[in-house]
Amino acid sequence: MDKGFTDYQLEAAISKVYASEAAWYVCDESIQILGGMGYMRETGLEKFLRDIRIFRIFEGTNDILRLFVSLTGLQYAGGHLKELQRAMQNPVANLGMIFGEGTKRFARSVGLSSGPSLQEYVHPELRDEAALVSKNIQYFGKSAEHLLMKYKKNIIHEQMLLRRLADAAIDIYAMVVVLSRATRALNANLNSAGIEKNIANLFCH
Repeated sequence: MDKGFTDYQLEAAISKVYASEAAWYVCDESIQILGGMGYMRETGLEKFLRDIRIFRIFEGTNDILRLFVSLTGLQYAGGHLKELQRAMQNPVANLGMIFGEGTKRFARSVGLSSGPSLQEYVHPELRDEAALVSKNIQYFGKSAEHLLMKYKKNIIHEQMLLRRLADAAIDIYAMVVVLSRATRALNANLNSAGIEKNIANLFCH
């Protein structure tokens, strides 16, 4: 990440936020379930809780990484909107692009899919879940575009909105990862395939 490579910066940031917070949640819930016993050294949870707390701070605090995720995504969306704005200044020369964009927006407005579908990439038993994820991706894109059009450059000051955007991106990425893993398990007919299919079903719904 520090060297500026863009191909896996976002994935690394998302994975770090998700994994560190999931570990914290699991440990915290374990202590809650055990009640007073959760504090006892015999369980090992008190040490684990103390040790994993630092992961939300190390390698970039999760709050900063969330801003990185949302602002990087908005930068890409902003670039697309700028291209469209330039095309509108000379509509005759850019008729194809304008027509394509108009078609996509109309399809979205009437509830039809306007983007790529994940259904063709997953195992047939996971197509319903893939359709849900595809729909979430469309809603996400629409929300990001709306925020950019409303706040323009001032979006960098709307940190609560950026956090919510990042959380949505992180959840969608996690859904795609779960679908990918479950698809692999089902295609390879692994012993864990049934369990992984159920996890994907629960996670995506």
